Amino acid sequence: MAKCIFCGREEEPFRGIHLIKNDGSVNFFCSSKCRKNTLKLKRDKRRLKWTEAYRIALEKSRKAQKREEEKKTEKVNKEKEEIDKSEKKEKVEKIKVPKTRELKKG
Repeated sequence: MAKCIFCGREEEPFRGIHLIKNDGSVNFFCSSKCRKNTLKLKRDKRRLKWTEAYRIALEKSRKAQKREEEKKTEKVNKEKEEIDKSEKKEKVEKIKVPKTRELKKG
């Protein structure tokens, strides 16, 4: 099975177009749509929604966004914990009864 270099679809080797460049590299295009988008229009495959490269790039960006959101929530949670700890300390200090002086016997 040959894989189209533009859309990523796998096709039988006897279908589509094999473009052999002067440097010896072989490019397979499953359709004229893919061939024209690559050679004539020079489009980026990561920006067209119907290509496999677009789906992969989209998935990566979603994972990166999730990681950023997790970092933000962790930071906010740590700040809240620090505030809670300081408030607890203040409350405990207010509740503590000051020590009374012992009377001297004599």
